[in-house]
Amino acid sequence: MNYDLHLVLDGLGIALFSAKKMEYVTPGSDFFTAEFDNPKQIAAHLNQGDITAFCTGSGGDFDLHFLSGAPSAEILEQYPVSVRLGLEVQGGSIQVCDVYWLMKWDANFPQEQIIPLEDGFYEITVCTRMPESGYWGEDQTIYLFFEKAEHMPELSWRGIPDLFTEDEDE
Repeated sequence: MNYDLHLVLDGLGIALFSAKKMEYVTPGSDFFTAEFDNPKQIAAHLNQGDITAFCTGSGGDFDLHFLSGAPSAEILEQYPVSVRLGLEVQGGSIQVCDVYWLMKWDANFPQEQIIPLEDGFYEITVCTRMPESGYWGEDQTIYLFFEKAEHMPELSWRGIPDLFTEDEDE
């Protein structure tokens, strides 16, 4: 996998899911309020891997780079702010969206936000750093590494993971 996507967010985070895995959600429904609005709900979904997400700390412009395998030591050094997630893929693709999109579930998803990916379980390492501007979300680069797994990775999130720091030196 080697896929790039520019995503403009109104919300404070990015969600990823497999449409086949989430086909139980009624189109037009407010999945966000019903199932993704408090830390306990979010943690349950993240830990089971049907939908995953991370908080960007702000809306803005994000350049996402989707890659196979694990990040190199060099990438981890250059992009030190990271989270580890898991996801089960069914139906041969994942969808990537602003978490606010979950407020009105829509089966007509933008094609550029659908990424082909082999079915199975994945451990996802998401890496970023403070943009040159010094502001989170201002032309920010995010790398997402998808590493195939035998089963759903064991996670212990208690809410949505933050992919930003309060430390301005990061």
